[in-house]
Amino acid sequence: MSKFDVNYSQLENKIYKKAYKLSEVKDKIEKVAFDIVKFKDGDNAANLWQVQSSDDGDYIIALYDSDDVKTANSWEVDIVKNANAIQISYKGDPLLKISAQKLGIPSNEIHLVSKYLPKKLANNKKLVASLLSELGNSVKEAVLRKYPELI
Repeated sequence: MSKFDVNYSQLENKIYKKAYKLSEVKDKIEKVAFDIVKFKDGDNAANLWQVQSSDDGDYIIALYDSDDVKTANSWEVDIVKNANAIQISYKGDPLLKISAQKLGIPSNEIHLVSKYLPKKLANNKKLVASLLSELGNSVKEAVLRKYPELI
């Protein structure tokens, strides 16, 4: 039986990578503050990392909670620049395209929306309800049938 035992802590560390050796990723990161870095690829799931020293070298440690990452990753917000609008998707399904003007977002700040709105949607049921109210009745019913957790 011991052959099939699962070490869940080790499994979690493989799924939610929370630390890297600094020497292994130094070409892939950029400095944000004194000891805070982020990956250049713009990975929103793991925005900020902190550099920490240990006996066997420097490491970068994630400054995020894995539960936050999981829920925020359900929502995706893309910018439609030529239309000055945003496309909101849930679990990969496009739900709504809405103009920045209707949301009251100035065109010079629209690029920031994709960074903060997914997390806001993951944590704010009233915001989700407000966005769903923008859908037609039949579309809204279909979305709620497929994703009842949005109610």
